[in-house]
Amino acid sequence: MKIRLEGAALLALCAFVLHRIHMLVHVPPLHQASAAELALGLVAVLSGVAGAAFVLVGPALFRPYAWPPPDGD
Repeated sequence: MKIRLEGAALLALCAFVLHRIHMLVHVPPLHQASAAELALGLVAVLSGVAGAAFVLVGPALFRPYAWPPPDGD
């Protein structure tokens, strides 16, 4: 359950960062993306992907598994 809550927190962070990016990009005059805007974009993507994985998969994401799988012989 803790992993899913962390995922929800990451998705909330992603939503906040996307809102900030939207506000920064639409400020007149039109301009090229700054380093801060690009860094915010990176944070949005990483937190969105990680948050979605944490929420959808949950604790099974960190479960150990054998690789390669054992043969059925």
